Amino acid sequence: MDQKKVVYFVSLSSNVPYVLKKALQMVEQNYEVAIFFDLDGARVLDKRYLNFIDRTHGTDLASLIKFSLDVGVQLFGCQMNVLMEDGLELIEGAELAGVVTFLDIAYQADAVLSF
Repeated sequence: MDQKKVVYFVSLSSNVPYVLKKALQMVEQNYEVAIFFDLDGARVLDKRYLNFIDRTHGTDLASLIKFSLDVGVQLFGCQMNVLMEDGLELIEGAELAGVVTFLDIAYQADAVLSF
C-alpha cells in the first residue's frame, strides 16, 4: 500500500505550533507530510525572525521545527511572500516554493488542510 500524504497550508504564525504537532502525529502514523507557509505563517521559516516570535503554546518553536525536519516533514516558504519586505532568509532545511509546487504536491495528497 502506498504511503498516504497530507499537506498543511499555514497563513498565521500563531497556528504553527499546532500544525507542527499535528504533522508529527501524522508522521508517527506513517504519513508523508508537507507544510506550506504563506503570509504571516512564513515568518517562522525566516532565520532573522524566528528568534523574535514569541514562544506560543509553551513551545520552543525552533526546536519543534528542527525536529519536524529531522523526521522528514517538508517545509516550504512561499517565494512570493508579500509580508516579508526583504524576502525570506530561510532556515536550513526549508525550501522556497511557488504555486506550481504547492499544487503539484496538493494534487497528490490524500488531504489538504488550511490553517
